[in-house]
Amino acid sequence: MSGAYLAPGSRFAGYSIEGVIGRGGMGVVYRARQLDFDREVALKVMAPEVAHDETSRVRFQRESRVAASVDHPNVVPVYEIGEHEAQLYITMRLIAGPSFDAAIAAGAMAPARVVHILEQDVDYPAPSDFYLHSYGVPDPDRL
Repeated sequence: MSGAYLAPGSRFAGYSIEGVIGRGGMGVVYRARQLDFDREVALKVMAPEVAHDETSRVRFQRESRVAASVDHPNVVPVYEIGEHEAQLYITMRLIAGPSFDAAIAAGAMAPARVVHILEQDVDYPAPSDFYLHSYGVPDPDRL
């Protein structure tokens, strides 16, 4: 891969890439098939722009390890953390459907449903954000 994005149909570390789910400052999330288990997963690969920055690599590794250690209903389970051809990656359960933001923007969710979902996280005994913060994972939007 080395500095390039993964194309649909390509292979990476035992995964077959099916397409891009989303992009962020630290990485690209792909819909992929884990070949050994024949299951769809979300594969997050560190973005080529930051892949050689040691500070970013350490942060990606730390946050990946912490996420893998968390067992919480509002946190997606991690299947694997690894490095392939100098690219760090993490695989997680693939959650079907549009992102929360996309569903709201498309009008696919009634306002009452949005409020219910938001209240659920706020009222949960250990809201996922606070739960992750207790493990030392900062909110990426505040970094």
